[in-house]
Formats: sequence, C-alpha cells, structure tokens
Amino acid sequence: MSSTRTTLLLLASAIAALAAGLPDPAAAVLGTACTTGAPMTTAGYPMSFYVRATPSAGSREEGYQPKPEWASQHLVGTYTFGVPEPIETGFAFAQYKCQYYCRDQSKGGSFFVRADPKVGSYCDCYNDLMGPQSFVSNGQGRVGAWNAICET
Repeated sequence: MSSTRTTLLLLASAIAALAAGLPDPAAAVLGTACTTGAPMTTAGYPMSFYVRATPSAGSREEGYQPKPEWASQHLVGTYTFGVPEPIETGFAFAQYKCQYYCRDQSKGGSFFVRADPKVGSYCDCYNDLMGPQSFVSNGQGRVGAWNAICET
C-alpha cells in the first residue's frame, strides 16, 4: 500500500512539474518584432514608439491595407477611435491614440489605422512587423501603417 501511494505521489508530482512548463493557452502571445528608426511627429502628435511601415509604391498611390491572410495570423487587438475635426489632424490624433493601445496589446509588432466615416477610425494591432509584402491595394485613402521601434 505504501509503495502504491508513493508511486501515485511521484506520478502526480511529475505531472504537475510538466504542466507548469506548458504555456497558458488563454494567455496572449507577445510579439517581439521591432525595427530601428527615430520617433516622429505627425500633425503635432508625437509617435514615440513606432515608425511608418511603407507599402510598395503602387499600393501607396492607390490606398492599401494589410493582406487579409497576414492580418488574421498576426492580429492581437482592435479598437475604434473617433476622428475629430479637422480630419487631417483628427486622423493623426487617432493614430497617436492607437500607438498606446497597441503597445499594451503586444511588445513590438505593428499597427494599422484606417478612417471610417461612421465610427471615426479602426485601429488594428499586430504581433509582427509590416513590410512592403504585407500590403494589398484597396482604394482606401486615409490610412496609416506603423512598425514598433526597438526599445534600448
């Protein structure tokens, strides 16, 4: 009886030790992707933690968005922000707010903001960087894509 009890205790202890090393499936996976670059100001709002992500030349001219397949694999958060008048500075303000929201969603990564006349703007946070190959054309004119600057 004593050896069965000892065996069961050892087995339970081993299972607990193995389970402790497994990741929590409900926990968010933090991105670590980042790039170099200098903070900038857009329409008076400091973008302290991100630099512009640049799509290919054709996409820039026609409007762009992240590729849907890429976006679905890397999305870690989404939020809407109002865009106060005038629209040029209001959209810059939405991007400014989005950088702080996304910084709480993923360490590193990127975000994309697109204007919408009904809600103001959509802010999508990703756990990876957006490169020229991450975008497709979509005709949307007021958008912004940003990659995280590596913290030193």
